[in-house]
Amino acid sequence: MKQVIRYSHLEMLTQEVIDVFIKKIHVYKDKRVEIMWNFRENGKETE
Repeated sequence: MKQVIRYSHLEMLTQEVIDVFIKKIHVYKDKRVEIMWNFRENGKETE
């Protein structure tokens, strides 16, 4: 939660924000995008 508050004022995505919140991004040939987040929601990893 501290990280969310720390970055809540930003107006654009920076590399620092990506490094903090995103674990991995998968981009598929059919133009689907899957984001694996660096945090858990209710004890489960969030996708």
